[in-house]
Amino acid sequence: MDRVRQPQGGGNPRENGEYAQIRGLANKLPEHAARLAAVLTLVRDIGAGEILSDEMAAGIVLAQHYAAEALRIFEAGQIGTDLRLAQKALDWLLFQWTEPAISLPDLYQRGPNAIRDKRSAQKVIANLEDHGWLVRLTAGAEIGGIRRREAWRIVRG
Repeated sequence: MDRVRQPQGGGNPRENGEYAQIRGLANKLPEHAARLAAVLTLVRDIGAGEILSDEMAAGIVLAQHYAAEALRIFEAGQIGTDLRLAQKALDWLLFQWTEPAISLPDLYQRGPNAIRDKRSAQKVIANLEDHGWLVRLTAGAEIGGIRRREAWRIVRG
C-alpha cells in the first residue's frame, strides 16, 4: 500500500494552510474519508464487519481529491486583486476622466484611491492594455496641458 500524502501547510484549515479557503469541508475531511472507505468496503463485501486499511487509504485519497476539486472551484471563482483594481480604474477612466489619454502619474495621482503608487498603476495599465482598453501612444501625448512621454489612448466603447 502506498503512503497517503499529508496535506501541506500543516493541514490545519484554521491557519493559512492548504485548505484554509475551504475550511468547512476541510474540517470534515476525516469523516468524509471514513464514510467513503465504508462505502468501498460494502461494495467489496456487503456483509463486511470492519473497514480494511486498503479501503481506508482509498477513502482518504478520494477525500483529498474532493478537497482539491473544492479548492480548484473556489479559486476559479476568485477575481484577482490586480483585475479588481483594473476594473476600478477602467470605471474611473470611462466615467470620470475626460481626457482622451492617460499617463501613469495621472492615474496614481488623480485616479481611484486604491491606486496611489507607481507600481500599482503600472500593473493596472498593463492589465488594461492587455485587455484592449488602453493603447500606448508611442509619441506620448499632452494631457491636461502637460506633455507626457508615456501615455495611453483610452478605448471608449
